[in-house]
Amino acid sequence: MKQLWLMTALAILLVSGCSSNSANNEAAMDGKSIYTNKCSACHGENLKGAVGPSVVNMADKYSDKELLKLLTEGTDKMPGNLLTDDQSKIVTEWLMEQ
Repeated sequence: MKQLWLMTALAILLVSGCSSNSANNEAAMDGKSIYTNKCSACHGENLKGAVGPSVVNMADKYSDKELLKLLTEGTDKMPGNLLTDDQSKIVTEWLMEQ
């Protein structure tokens, strides 16, 4: 049952990460917009987590460099390269301020 839940969550993550159109990508170049469009489905609109963990107080947990690497490379539960390099940098800066 856990594996089915995990596979469903990963499928949702992949679909939500791939479903935005290029006009949306170009228009949304601030941290909050990128987060809302690309990350909130898993990490929640309020940053407190949903399928994925909370991303509140990231500055207490990671350095800028560590968070950027996490966003770029992913983890065992979150795929990497869901954002462009520029988007990753913008979201990193924004999350570090939240």
